[in-house]
Amino acid sequence: MITVTYLKKLNKINKRAKQLFYLLIAGLVLTACSEAESDISTKATPQTNPDQQTIRIGTSPGDFADMVRDYIGPELEKAGYQVTLKEITDIVIPNTGVHEGSLEVNIFQHKPYLDEFNENYNAMLTPIVQVPTAPFGLYGGKLHSLDSVKEGATIGIPSNVTNFSRGLRILEALGWITLKEDIDFFRVRKTDITSNPKNLKILEIEAAQMVRARQDVDYAVINGNFAQDAGIPFTDALYIEPSKHFVNWVVVKKADSDTPWAKTLIDIINSDGFKAYTQAHFPGYNLPLSW
Repeated sequence: MITVTYLKKLNKINKRAKQLFYLLIAGLVLTACSEAESDISTKATPQTNPDQQTIRIGTSPGDFADMVRDYIGPELEKAGYQVTLKEITDIVIPNTGVHEGSLEVNIFQHKPYLDEFNENYNAMLTPIVQVPTAPFGLYGGKLHSLDSVKEGATIGIPSNVTNFSRGLRILEALGWITLKEDIDFFRVRKTDITSNPKNLKILEIEAAQMVRARQDVDYAVINGNFAQDAGIPFTDALYIEPSKHFVNWVVVKKADSDTPWAKTLIDIINSDGFKAYTQAHFPGYNLPLSW
């Protein structure tokens, strides 16, 4: 028969066991939470810039990089910021960099291309101020004048949607092709050509490769920054796009558009000093509409 004394002892042992069990569970929970917080912190650190004192700017090589290196960067530094410039030849990486947080700013694109990126990548990047932009034009390749255009002539046009549309609009303005009416200005395709009397062969070529490809085609439509970077004078263009829809923008995340550093950047680019710098170093450029 179990005695009362034995039962009391058994009760005490059970209570102690329960207490140890609860302490063990609590310890495991705290450890798990601590590890989870550590993982979150570790993963977030490379993509964050908590004090916003370092402004990482991605540009295409050439003119926009020069603007940052020579004027915009030093002015931001005078305002108390550190500036890191990264020159990028690809036309997607500057946007994915801002979208994912490895860059604060990029300078390389017009608004129609930005809209295309936001739609394709479900991103929320926003333009905050325009920058002087080299003109977009048609240059001679194997043929050196507009009058030399012949049956079956080859024409290279940048392959991304908006620049390809711009190239087709140039050919239409020259009377070389006819396009459908009432089509999206920024999304023109080969299938929108209704008349091509000289049977022109229109080649889609990546924008950054167009200068190199120029020697292999009869005519090439070249982005102004690539022409400038290759030392091709704008005066060599056989036709310059008249539209001002494509003046390029400084782009940031939408959440950063009202930050102090973004406002400082806008002020620098709209300043009289930057206007004078542009006039001296980039004559012939299309200027921001706000200027």
